[in-house]
Amino acid sequence: MANVLVFGHQNPDNDAIMSAVVLSQLLNQVEYAGNTYEACALGQLPAESAKLLADAGIAEPRVIESVEAGQLVVLTDHNESAQSVAGLKDATVFGVVDHHRIGDFETAGPLHYICLPWGSSCTIVTKLAGVLGVELSDVQAKLLLSAMMTDTLMLKSPTTTDVDRAVAAKLGEQVGVDPVKFGMEVFLTRPSGSFTAAEMVGNDIKMFEPAGKKLLIGQYETVDKSRALGMIDEIREAMRAYAAEKGADGIVLCITDIMEEGSQVLLEGETEAAQKGLGIADEHDGVWMPGVLSRKKQVAAPIMAAC
Repeated sequence: MANVLVFGHQNPDNDAIMSAVVLSQLLNQVEYAGNTYEACALGQLPAESAKLLADAGIAEPRVIESVEAGQLVVLTDHNESAQSVAGLKDATVFGVVDHHRIGDFETAGPLHYICLPWGSSCTIVTKLAGVLGVELSDVQAKLLLSAMMTDTLMLKSPTTTDVDRAVAAKLGEQVGVDPVKFGMEVFLTRPSGSFTAAEMVGNDIKMFEPAGKKLLIGQYETVDKSRALGMIDEIREAMRAYAAEKGADGIVLCITDIMEEGSQVLLEGETEAAQKGLGIADEHDGVWMPGVLSRKKQVAAPIMAAC
């Protein structure tokens, strides 16, 4: 028997947290492969995740910064090493549950790998419950639904599929809520009115490596972008500081307004690949890109494809 650590990506969002929490619960319920499974996090929990877990009486995942050589791990909501835990190269990846592109991923042996182009990793975890023969509790259903809604921006994101819609409807019926209204309630628990420029930049950001350059792509989601647009100089300063801290060549920040359904995109540093992929220039106040809601599909993918 081994203790397997289950965790999402750095700067975790609700999908990274809830996929790790519920997947570890399900694997423990069926005593999968005779191991125990511990949910962990690679950073501070988002406000909505912390509240949902507290309301459910579930302890927050242990925050870790590194893993020892040989440690068994399961990755959720990511697979790229730049977005994962320090020491991953020498760990043993037992499994992956993800909905992103497959990046620099390689293992010494076979593993459990599930990657589907759905809107949320928690959609996949919901389906895995059926595969494992486990009936989701109402608490588990609520946690999974919360992450599905925040990750698909209440099913508005172009990453949303018919599978997501069907699963959301089923989970909503189980816990007695309208999925979209519930998702908005979860979203509004974020203290968006008090976010600093540094938090807007660093709370939800991932590292990519287009054409050998280290490029950070962040996303700040809000229901009203006007406050952020009044802080452009502060935000740009925070972008430069964050890129320097992480050793990145460039940084992209999407200020996503889910009500107006688009993103104001800011660029700092070496962002030629981003400018080419997105078809925009580096303008001081950023460029408004209507309809752009998904970092994965509408920002990172075209940037990587342009290299």
